Amino acid sequence: MKQPVLEVRDLKTHFFSRAGVVPAVDGVSFSVNAGEVLGLVGESGSGKSVTGYSIMGLVDPPGRILGGSVLFEGKDITKLPEADWRQLRGNRIAMVFQDPMMTLNPVLRVGTQMVETIVAHKKMPGRQAQQRARDVLGMVGIPSPEERLSAYPHQFSGGMRQRVAIAIALLLEPALIIADEPTTALDVTIQAQILSEIQKLIGEHGTSLIWITHDLSVIAGLAHRLAVMYAGRIVETGDVDDVLRAPLHPYTRGLIGCVPSSNRRGQLLQQIPGMTPNLLNLPSGCAFQARCSRADGACTAPPPLFTRASAGGAYCFHPHTGDGA
Repeated sequence: MKQPVLEVRDLKTHFFSRAGVVPAVDGVSFSVNAGEVLGLVGESGSGKSVTGYSIMGLVDPPGRILGGSVLFEGKDITKLPEADWRQLRGNRIAMVFQDPMMTLNPVLRVGTQMVETIVAHKKMPGRQAQQRARDVLGMVGIPSPEERLSAYPHQFSGGMRQRVAIAIALLLEPALIIADEPTTALDVTIQAQILSEIQKLIGEHGTSLIWITHDLSVIAGLAHRLAVMYAGRIVETGDVDDVLRAPLHPYTRGLIGCVPSSNRRGQLLQQIPGMTPNLLNLPSGCAFQARCSRADGACTAPPPLFTRASAGGAYCFHPHTGDGA
């Protein structure tokens, strides 16, 4: 088998505060193959975004990567000097943020920002860089790309700004893109258009993608595999169809039950009882036990991996295995 584009091994990213140490990412492991889309899903506060920032080397104090490794194309990038990171980010690994204004400079024209991104990594004449920027804007569905290059970010709608942010991520055809809930703030029509463009571009260029989201309805038609996070840990992995049709972990089943389309018309939406645990005071064993109807005394110990016949599995003492319980 070919080497994965990205392999995360036992990653630990903790935040240090006066109240104590917050294990935002606590022993996370997964891999992404070339041309594959991995959905990283979970509630707010589950550690999804911090995982993405850790991969990108964007964790600053009071946060710190305490352990594990992030192998990109076979090389551990967790301890790269900043000069090497500047060559890697945007070039071989790119990130799309939930708020496009985290990517866009409000006082520079879009064309200027795109051309500067290109020339920072490639020895390319300005006219050629301008042509590349114009072509990529057209690829993500922005009309009249030639005119839009001279516009400022505030002259774009929210959906168009997000398309520009995605275009910047695609400029240098990176091997890996990390998308942190980039369509959450958009209306469903624009969301569907952007998802369609992303699928087409990933297919054409063979780019690997990590799509971070809490919305299972978005990821269902986009991802090849899912990794479900809860309280800083991955609780279930598997092929997207397997996980969505027959979830093993009670938390995954609860997330799916919260999606309106999985409920009958007129019925109340299902809810996961309780609240996410305080990361400063996590229970021993399974972090989900206080909210789980299947929990018992065994769940105070670290849960074992229950493997799925096809691929992946769940860390749970009492997984849903089709027993009707």
